[in-house]
Amino acid sequence: MIGRIAAIVRADFLIRFRRLSTVVVFLLLSAMAYLWVPDPRTGRALIEIDGHRAVYNSAAIGMATALLGTIFIGLFGFYVISNAIRRDVQSRCGFVIASTTMRSSEYLIGKFVGNVVFLATFVGGYMLTSMAMLVVRGEAPLEPWTFFQQYLYTIPPTIVFVSALAILFESIPWLAGKFGDVVYFFLWATSLGVVASMLEKGGNPGVLGFFDFSGFGYLMDQMHSAFHTNALAIGSTTFDATKSTIVFTGLTMPTMWMVRRIGSMFLPLPLLAVALLFFHRFDPVRVRKSADKGRRNWLGRINMLFKPFARAMFALGTRASATPTLVRSALAEAMTAITTAPISLAIAGFLVVAAIGRASELVPIGLAALGILLADVPTRERRAGTTGLVYSAPHLRSGFVFWKLLAMVLLSIVLLIGPIVRTPTLQLAVGILFTCAGAVALGVISGNPKTFIVAYLSFWYLATNDKGHTPSLDFAGAYGKATPSVTLAYLGIAVLFIIAAQAMHTWRLRRA
Repeated sequence: MIGRIAAIVRADFLIRFRRLSTVVVFLLLSAMAYLWVPDPRTGRALIEIDGHRAVYNSAAIGMATALLGTIFIGLFGFYVISNAIRRDVQSRCGFVIASTTMRSSEYLIGKFVGNVVFLATFVGGYMLTSMAMLVVRGEAPLEPWTFFQQYLYTIPPTIVFVSALAILFESIPWLAGKFGDVVYFFLWATSLGVVASMLEKGGNPGVLGFFDFSGFGYLMDQMHSAFHTNALAIGSTTFDATKSTIVFTGLTMPTMWMVRRIGSMFLPLPLLAVALLFFHRFDPVRVRKSADKGRRNWLGRINMLFKPFARAMFALGTRASATPTLVRSALAEAMTAITTAPISLAIAGFLVVAAIGRASELVPIGLAALGILLADVPTRERRAGTTGLVYSAPHLRSGFVFWKLLAMVLLSIVLLIGPIVRTPTLQLAVGILFTCAGAVALGVISGNPKTFIVAYLSFWYLATNDKGHTPSLDFAGAYGKATPSVTLAYLGIAVLFIIAAQAMHTWRLRRA
């Protein structure tokens, strides 16, 4: 049994680390250590406690980078590892595995351990890079054990939680696709502050501390015990140079918190048993039924309800594209997206809300729905293996990026017709272009819709929770705080996205 599980873990490890995308993500995570540990002489610092800058020692940089690493693993780690089972289905290796004597439980445990090893390896490299930043910018000698302790106390429950959820979501048909990606994002975002918010109000975490997978609650309790404050800022924040520095000696582990942290590391394991109940073991019949159920879920039923409307719009697009041009092809692509995605109900909802709602409520909701629906558009052909067929159509081989971009803009206008009619501003137009350009750039570069979903939803979540307090985050003018310079900046970023997408597309065409 152990040998079979080890074989799965080894195979997963080798497959993942031989891929270029893994190297890119690893380098990005390592580079973040450089960005997150600014030189104090620039007026910014990694960690600020109650208005005082923390001295750059092993405990402070270790704790802060570990916490930032936890956020990265929770948000991005899931989307990187949540294709372990699907990869075996697509490569047909799973059908070979199903014909062996390997038990389904052994397979799922192997995939789970593979996820843990993969994420732990990433964290290890990130920790070493963070140590290097202490040597470069530190104000105290490097203490490897103290540094490692900060990671040991915070990150393991996150790795186990994310790894188990990835297996669970892949095993349940209606959570295995884009809907599951969105569900996970909001599940993780919600879990971040549950325990921490209770402690901030002076409560005792109690049993809820066992669900503190991110370690935010544990950190908040430690800060309150050591410095009698909840005012903590981490991640390249400005500080008042007139105030004295403060020395952070490191996280401690009281007995009760040790029990909670160990408990939170083992608590996600029963999710593997739930996953086993849904796992299809690569039975061709069950795999096909799972796909059919995915099309017959509640989202699919909503789409069927509005099929007549979608067919009418598709007919218009088909007639419009009788003589192929890039614009007509984009219109046909937008109409195809409408017929394959249940956006008609969203359109009707926004039309109603536009008559009674406020722009600050309407636009953010519309932009969230837009980002989710746009994610698949740039990657549809590449994932379905029909890229060659599309390239044979007039204008689409060289103009692929602009075809997709124009199609997404048209799709955005249809989806957001309510907000556009209610608030026809330049900021909203630039926000739509920024979203579409980001979708096409990340889609063309990565070939995976998950990349745009997690990046866009993270940015959208930050902007929405800021509620316009920071003008630079009001990318679509939803809160009326975007200045002309901010709008111009987002327009410039959109142009850079388009240039990057076109450069990658041209490079791939030359290699083909």
